[in-house]
Amino acid sequence: MSVKPSRPLDGVEFPTDPKGERSTTWVNQGTFEAAMRNVDPAAADKIKTAKGWRFAYAKHVVTQVKTAAKSEANAYKIAEDGSKYLHDQMRFVRDGETSLAEAMEKFQGSCYKTATIKGQGVKTDTYRVPYGDKVLSGAELSEQIEKWVRQGVIEMTCGSSLQKCVENPQWLDLSDRYFVLFGAASAMGPYPLLMAMGANVIALDLDREGIWQHLFKIARDSPGQLIFPVSEDPAGKSDSELAKIAGCNLLTKTPEIRTWLNALYPEKQLICGAYAYLDGPLFVKVSVAMDAIIRDLVKLRKVKPAICYLCTPTDAHVVPQTAMTAAKANFNKQPMWQGLFASLLNFAPPKFRMTKNFQKPVEGTDLSVVDAIVPDQGPNYILAKRLQHWRSILSRRDGCVVSTNIAPSTATKSVVSNKMFALAYEGMHHYKPVEVFYQDTSNAVMTGLMLNDLNDATSAANPARKLANPMCLFSENSFHGGAWRCAYKFGTVGTGAVVAALFSKFLLTPYLMAYNFFQVYGWGTALLGLINHVAAGKTTGLWEDIGGTVSWFQYLAGLEVLHAAVGAVRSGTMTVFIQVLSRFAVVASLNNAAGSFAADNDFTKMMLFAWSLTEVIRYLHYGLPSSPYLLTFLRYTLFIVLYPMGVTGELGTLHHAATTAPPATDKLSALWLLQKFYAVTPGLPVLVFIWAAGLFGLYTHMLAQRGKVLGKAAKKASGTKKNQ
Repeated sequence: MSVKPSRPLDGVEFPTDPKGERSTTWVNQGTFEAAMRNVDPAAADKIKTAKGWRFAYAKHVVTQVKTAAKSEANAYKIAEDGSKYLHDQMRFVRDGETSLAEAMEKFQGSCYKTATIKGQGVKTDTYRVPYGDKVLSGAELSEQIEKWVRQGVIEMTCGSSLQKCVENPQWLDLSDRYFVLFGAASAMGPYPLLMAMGANVIALDLDREGIWQHLFKIARDSPGQLIFPVSEDPAGKSDSELAKIAGCNLLTKTPEIRTWLNALYPEKQLICGAYAYLDGPLFVKVSVAMDAIIRDLVKLRKVKPAICYLCTPTDAHVVPQTAMTAAKANFNKQPMWQGLFASLLNFAPPKFRMTKNFQKPVEGTDLSVVDAIVPDQGPNYILAKRLQHWRSILSRRDGCVVSTNIAPSTATKSVVSNKMFALAYEGMHHYKPVEVFYQDTSNAVMTGLMLNDLNDATSAANPARKLANPMCLFSENSFHGGAWRCAYKFGTVGTGAVVAALFSKFLLTPYLMAYNFFQVYGWGTALLGLINHVAAGKTTGLWEDIGGTVSWFQYLAGLEVLHAAVGAVRSGTMTVFIQVLSRFAVVASLNNAAGSFAADNDFTKMMLFAWSLTEVIRYLHYGLPSSPYLLTFLRYTLFIVLYPMGVTGELGTLHHAATTAPPATDKLSALWLLQKFYAVTPGLPVLVFIWAAGLFGLYTHMLAQRGKVLGKAAKKASGTKKNQ
């Protein structure tokens, strides 16, 4: 791909290829080749001769990560050679054209003055994470962290680090910390959170008035201090005047920004966070510019800076073996439809096929590599992120604390503006344990992980801690959102996620809503029939009156086993099967014995009342897009009485049918089997034992659910998809 700028060349630019074009492909492919040349010449040759790099790059990135994982020497050599090649090849245009590396040596002056704004806000002293419609802190946040770990959304080390943030509120006092934020206004940057903790933030962003007005407002309302470059003397200027002269361009003023930063607070540790992002080839350019500045600060500063990055989950990473084991387990227990869909895609072009996520350890090591690259992101994106990886391990080797944690897939405005990405994100949750997060949540958890890295001496970020391999720096504290542990490679589930989102939105959701309301109608009819029967003073013919309705809608509930099996709902298939089977047994036995009882059985009345009322509430709760709190309260409260009542009624009904009805003549009918059961076992005591065991599991589960839904933290009923 060639870059044809519509403006005069200025600052960081791509080099010209042998054809005389400024090609991103040429330098991209060349960088990966150079990175591998001295550690695996054969792999480097394959990169050099690869055709269609835009579509071929991903497998070579995975090979590079695997090669780096084989030894410490490999990891460092790849990082050194790859980053050096890129700095030597990228151009810097000013009064002629040189390499970026040469420009950083040539231009040593600075054109910026320093301005500050001190806020007057109140410092936060509690670590909080917005999640869903709540802001979690304390015990509630700890519970959610544990849940994420248990589900496989985050790694255990990540959960431990976040828990330490909960337990150490003193970490939130950043009044003596100095952060350099490249791309301070970035959507995924920590600027608002750091300012709320009283940090001193040295902000770098474009010289656009609107950006700085936004940053100033946050600063004024915070307890922190904003420090920023200006092009004129800031003395006596108002905020509106400062906004007109604030800012800098990382691409055109790279050496000057380096010089200005190096002169600031020489006795302090600067914590450099590279958060600037631009689309396409510009991301490579801004990443190289940030890297050149950070590299020089590591060399020049008296106090070694700390380095912070946000790693993407859509990359190739060295991962714990436990993640691979979990991915294999999730593959083995995936819903039926996912396996069928993956099989169908085997007939599609290779780019659409789904691939297993688990792989054997890298040869000669006990380290595994997960390939979560999304090829459609393109080689420019992966090169920019790879450069950050290289700088991370080299800076850590040189004595810097390096916080470079993997952030989850995040539904930022720029991402969901792409309709296909938005649909994919909407359907990702079908591929357990993948979860896509919103920006506020991602910002909060990633800031928490950074705070842990800056304060916890046992963190992998600390250069004093020995790692099995430099690439293991990216294995810990990973908030990957399930990408490491899902059944299929994250980069291959996009098609399935889009199809699942469309199917759910236009077919499954309407179908489940219709199904639930049809069941409300059926069980409501049965309940009214029961009430009318009792109110009329009838003592016989109860089952004849409403048994047909109860039977029809109970047999219809057999569909719920299929719903669970194919993943249409989140319930366990076996659990639903056992619940449905037990009711089938009761209904079928009553149908076989119909007309053989002299009078209605009180246990049957009890059972039918408990069943009908429970199901009307349950299906109405599931059917409504957003369940009112009163209905939710009834759903999670009445079961306390109705479940034992229903089980007691079922046992009494079965016992009555087995001991009162004439011997069944139809072999293998439900009544015949029940009577045979009574003939060869003690009968009722065995039934009581079986039903009590089932009730205990269901009852304790519902009690736990009740605590979650109706506890103090539950302000209102959730409108999300519920378990059936």
